[in-house]
Amino acid sequence: MSAVTASTRRLWLAAGWMILGYVVLTFVGAVFETNVTLGDKPSHVASGLVSSSMTKAFTGGYIEFIAGMVFLVAVLLVARLLHGVEDVTGWLSSCISGATVVYTAVGVATGGAAGAAALYNGHHGAPLAVVTTVNDIRNIGFSLSGGIAGVIVLAVAAAGAVTQLLPRWFSYAGYIVGVVMIAAVPAAKAGAPQTLLWYAWLVALAVLALRIPRRAAEPTHALVSASA
Repeated sequence: MSAVTASTRRLWLAAGWMILGYVVLTFVGAVFETNVTLGDKPSHVASGLVSSSMTKAFTGGYIEFIAGMVFLVAVLLVARLLHGVEDVTGWLSSCISGATVVYTAVGVATGGAAGAAALYNGHHGAPLAVVTTVNDIRNIGFSLSGGIAGVIVLAVAAAGAVTQLLPRWFSYAGYIVGVVMIAAVPAAKAGAPQTLLWYAWLVALAVLALRIPRRAAEPTHALVSASA
């Protein structure tokens, strides 16, 4: 594993804690919401988007929005830490950053905006068919975001392998997880196995970030003194 300075290690610690925070906030937010997915019966859609507590659901949605902002900052930091000095690692870092921005944007536009619109209009007299259609935009956006998450996983796995900053087993596991997530897009639903796999991978990444060994570089003035 490549040596890291004390300051870089602190950045890894920050990334690790933020990723864990994202996972925790996401699951906390989900507790406040009723999960309405593609193909649910009209009675379930009405229960979740018409007769449910709007305040409670909006609270959960806001918590998940904050989680998304934490995710954006955390994974952009991981991308920077895995940038390395080679062209290939720079490209992989760009892939991580780009996919992270797209993933967050999809989450805000569909999971946030479309989901909130469906809930709000469901409580203000909109026909159930319209509410269902708007909510399905959220569901389809969620499904597509799984493939974008797969790109993040693959790029992190590859960058971690090239820079040797992440264990080899984690990179191999990342290749598998990333391919599964991209391949599973057509079948993705909230709570599906590939979704849980994504969060499990994030937790593993966070733990590894928190365990990055401290190998501080020797201060410059010490090197000068030694050479004198």
